[in-house]
Amino acid sequence: MNSQEENVVNNINVKGMIEYAQRLVRSKSINPPGDYSEISQIVLEEEKRMGLEVALFEGHPGKINVFGLMRGSDPKGEVLCLSGHMDVVPAGDEKIWKYPPFAAEIHDDKIWGRGTADMKGALAAQIYALEAVKNISLRGTVMIGSTVDDETAGVWGMQYLLERGLSAKGWPLPTFHVLGEANHLNITGSFKGRLWLRVTTLGKSAHGGAPQSGINAIDNMIKLIGKFKEVPKINHPLMGEDTFNLGILNGGVKVNMVPAECEAHFDFRMCLPGDTESSLRWFRDTLKGLETEVPHFKVGDFEVYERRNPVEVDFDHPKIEVMKSCIREVTKKEPVIQGSLSAGDLYHTLRAGIPGIWTGPGDINIIHQTDEFLSLDELVQAAKIYALLIQRVCG
Repeated sequence: MNSQEENVVNNINVKGMIEYAQRLVRSKSINPPGDYSEISQIVLEEEKRMGLEVALFEGHPGKINVFGLMRGSDPKGEVLCLSGHMDVVPAGDEKIWKYPPFAAEIHDDKIWGRGTADMKGALAAQIYALEAVKNISLRGTVMIGSTVDDETAGVWGMQYLLERGLSAKGWPLPTFHVLGEANHLNITGSFKGRLWLRVTTLGKSAHGGAPQSGINAIDNMIKLIGKFKEVPKINHPLMGEDTFNLGILNGGVKVNMVPAECEAHFDFRMCLPGDTESSLRWFRDTLKGLETEVPHFKVGDFEVYERRNPVEVDFDHPKIEVMKSCIREVTKKEPVIQGSLSAGDLYHTLRAGIPGIWTGPGDINIIHQTDEFLSLDELVQAAKIYALLIQRVCG
């Protein structure tokens, strides 16, 4: 680091950043239902206080994305986007948490609560990193994004911003995107694709005491599940192995009736070189085979309600080398190159041809679980890495 860089990273407002992270956690932006009215105002006020150019991007009523912009001197220069999502998953039974999930209490040098690692800590680190560089002359532009509906794969967050929202307000598109998803401040840029399927099997209702008079839709679903579990799987050095999960199963209305319908939801994650089209073809062909080979087997609905192909960044991209140097100098460790089960908001930028990676504080293995927490040391390191990156990409 040169003297300017050292001065910036050593003068991040740590106390203010921790308090801001606590405020974000205390705002219950649980999704569903995805009410952003409170948290979006907290983010808006903080970015205005820092003197950023701020805009609300609301493509659908109530879906309020908050973006801040620090424009550089070169209108054709780099546009670095640092972003994170504001929504969190439900906390479940709050009585079994070690500390109240929305109190954001600090114990053992950690902030505890829902959303600390996923990913309100990263949001705080990004904003306070930008505050630390706001008095430095930059050629490139820095964009801070706080998005909606990541936890429900919604279309009114980053997807809407890239496809319509930013251009509608005359804002530039990013040239590089860093998403602050938890990965212990490493580099994640290889992501599985996914198919979410809803399938119903049909039968014929009859008295439960005379099942031979009916056709049991649940029995048919059991046959279908068995076949779907035979889906061929690919291994990838970073993404791991394809996975198949039965997430929802509903069937029958009364114990003394043969069920006439059964519904199941499936989550299939595929690695490169797999893709959704070939995977979907396999599932459809499997259903056709069952209908041909199994007596009285019949499918009703077959719905694909989410599909994303696997995506991967070019790990030789020059800005990834810059990020590696920032991580090394702040953490004194060599960053690990990783893959993950889902790209989150980064999917939309990578799909649009915009390079990007995850680098964020926290442990991905504890997100969506009871007793989620974030190390204060990692929170501070994240802010320093982001501040250093801003100077090196946009300086």
